[in-house]
Amino acid sequence: MNAVARDDRIAVSAVLAQGRVARVAISARRPLGLGRLAQGKPAEAVVALVPRLFALCAAAQGAAATLALAAARGEPVPPHTLAAQASAVLAEQLIELLRGTITSLAGDQFPAFAPQLRVLIAAARRFDARGQLEPDAIEVLADGLEALGLPEHSLDDAETYRSWLASDAPLAALHGARAASPGLRGEASAKSRASASDAPEEFDFGARPIDSLTAAHDAAIGHALLHHGASFAARPDLAGRILETGALARLAGHSLIRSVGPGLAGRRLARLIEATTTPQRLRALRRGEADAADLMRATSLGDGIGLGAVECARGRLHHLIALDRDGRIARYEILAPTEWNFHPQGPLARALIGAPLSAGEAGRRRIAALVAAFDPCVGFEVELREAADA
Repeated sequence: MNAVARDDRIAVSAVLAQGRVARVAISARRPLGLGRLAQGKPAEAVVALVPRLFALCAAAQGAAATLALAAARGEPVPPHTLAAQASAVLAEQLIELLRGTITSLAGDQFPAFAPQLRVLIAAARRFDARGQLEPDAIEVLADGLEALGLPEHSLDDAETYRSWLASDAPLAALHGARAASPGLRGEASAKSRASASDAPEEFDFGARPIDSLTAAHDAAIGHALLHHGASFAARPDLAGRILETGALARLAGHSLIRSVGPGLAGRRLARLIEATTTPQRLRALRRGEADAADLMRATSLGDGIGLGAVECARGRLHHLIALDRDGRIARYEILAPTEWNFHPQGPLARALIGAPLSAGEAGRRRIAALVAAFDPCVGFEVELREAADA
């Protein structure tokens, strides 16, 4: 979610003591924000420019900017605009969920998935005159998901998950080879079990209770951004709560996630569950049967001040716009989901502290797998040391 091109990275350093993670340090070189660039500029021009400034999640960034400006002006967003933006955000979210998951799971098998991913990416860019994804494009997405091994309803509950794990579906083989559920482990395919020597440990790695960021927190976040600006955006904290956002946080109440749990496997699985439901949600938007409020919201924080919130692949994104008397940008703040999940005392740190882990490259790779499951929008590096070496 970079506004200005540069080599942004996250560094995760963990220290082991007696076979467990004793300390974690997370640091980041953060992207430059829009605040100074936007100040004093015409609001319409800035909002129109926003999607072009971001290499990732451009549709979500554009939608958040549009919602924030509408709320600052005290104007409702027309229903057709909301539907079009929701369609674009869902299509973008699907591609990012798949790309991140396949990249982290497939390793040197990734080239086998690349052609189908290209087909899906092309379909996710086909919009009609109303700005919604074309009906034929939605069916291409559904067919592409099935080809990858993610047909609709394949991850609805524990029963369908068992059948999926036992199948020869490409993504089921990747997922099952990495970690099969303790409750469902015996149902994994023989091929998955054969390559899953570390699955019992990996399945629950990083499991911690989830404190989810939701729409109920929008107003408090907006006021914190307004009063504390970039310092809050860099290290968000709501009265000591550093919330988690993203697919697992959104699906914490899903029956399958409750069965599987919030460890590494459940974190990966949540992203796949969301992917399977996307064609159905896109069809509902076209029929006018879906409410975009579960995906995006605009909140007025006072005269000339608005907040836009959008659920993107990596979590809930917030844009704050404050206008001056001439309707130009007086303040522009962005809070990216990465800042919650990779806060030094945030969800990733909590997932790692106390986790059982072996020293050496195997342990470092396990941490890297958890970091990838949180799906930062920038590159990352992982260091693992014994306490005696720290």
